[in-house]
Amino acid sequence: MKKLIIIPLAVIVLIGIILIFIFFKKGEKDNLLHTTGIIEGTEVNLSAKAAGKISELCCKEGDIVKEGNVVIRLESDDITASVKQAKAGIERARAEVNVSESAIENSKANIESAKAEVKNAEAEMERAKAQMEEAKRQIERATALYKDGFISKEDLDLKTTNYDTAVSILEASRAKLMASISKKDAAIAQLNTSINQLSSSKARFKEAEAGLSYQMARLNDTIIKAPVSGTVVFKAAEKGEFVSPGITILTIVDLSNLWVKTDLEETLIGLVELGTEAIIKAEGLKDRTFKGKISEIGRYAEFATQRDVTRGRQDIKTFRVKLKLEDNAGMLKPGMTVNVDIPKKR
Repeated sequence: MKKLIIIPLAVIVLIGIILIFIFFKKGEKDNLLHTTGIIEGTEVNLSAKAAGKISELCCKEGDIVKEGNVVIRLESDDITASVKQAKAGIERARAEVNVSESAIENSKANIESAKAEVKNAEAEMERAKAQMEEAKRQIERATALYKDGFISKEDLDLKTTNYDTAVSILEASRAKLMASISKKDAAIAQLNTSINQLSSSKARFKEAEAGLSYQMARLNDTIIKAPVSGTVVFKAAEKGEFVSPGITILTIVDLSNLWVKTDLEETLIGLVELGTEAIIKAEGLKDRTFKGKISEIGRYAEFATQRDVTRGRQDIKTFRVKLKLEDNAGMLKPGMTVNVDIPKKR
C-alpha cells in the first residue's frame, strides 16, 4: 500500500522538476526576464484649504480635466464676510489718508496766510513806531515852546494826546504782530501733527491692504483648479456637501505620464540595467504590446518575498524597478496588472 502511494508522489515531483526546468530553459532561450507589474501614474489629490460647502463640482470619475481648469468651487459665508469687512477697512483707511492730506494742505495754506499777516503786522508796527517817534519829537518841541510861552496849554495837551495815541497804536501793532507770529507757529505745529497723522493713516492703509490680501487669498482658496491635466479616478464628495480642510475631494491621475512598477528578486536584479527597453502586455489587451524603458532601479532591497523558515538559507528580497511607458496610446490605465518581459543584460 505504501509503495502505491509513493509512486504517484514521485511522479508528481518529477513532473514538477521537469516543468521548472522547462520554464528556466525557456527563460534562458529567449533571454528574457518574465515578471508582472502595476501601472501607476502621477497622482494628485485635490482638497480644500478652507472649510466650506461645495457649490460647483466639475466632473465625475473617468472624466478628463485640463490643467488650470476650475474643478471645485466652495461657498463660505465666513470668508465672504471677512472679505467685505476687509474692503470696508480699506475704504476707511483711504478716507483717513485723504483727510490727513487735506489737513496738510490746509496747514500749509494757514502757514502762508500767517506769514503774510506777520509781514503786514511788522509793516504796521514800523509805521506806528515812526508815528510815535514823530509824535515824541513834536511833544518835546511843544514842551519847549510852551515853556517859552510861544504856544498855549491846549496846544501842548493836543501834542501830548497825539503822542499817547501813537504809543497806543504802536502797542496794538506789536500785539498784532505777536498774535500773527503765534498763529504762524500754531499753523506750523498743525502741519507737523497732520504729517504725523498722514504717516499713521498710510500705515493703517497698508495694514488694511495686507488684511484684504489675506482675506482674498482665503477666498481664492475656495476656488480649486486642476494642477495637471489628467483623468479623475476618485471622487469623494458631491455638490452641496460640506468639506473640511485637508479632506480629499477629487483624485486626478496624469495619464500622459504613466509607468510600470515591478519588483525583481535580488537574484535577478543584476540581470537588468537602466535604459533597457521592455515589452509590456495587459490581460485585457491581448492583441496589443507596449514599450517601456527601465528608468529607475531601487538602490535598497525591499520586503522579503521568501522567508527562511528552515534556518537553512537566507531570505530572498526584492528591488523596486520602474519602467517608463513610451507608447501608451491611452489604453493602459493606473492600477492595471501587466506582464513585463525584460531582456537580460549581456
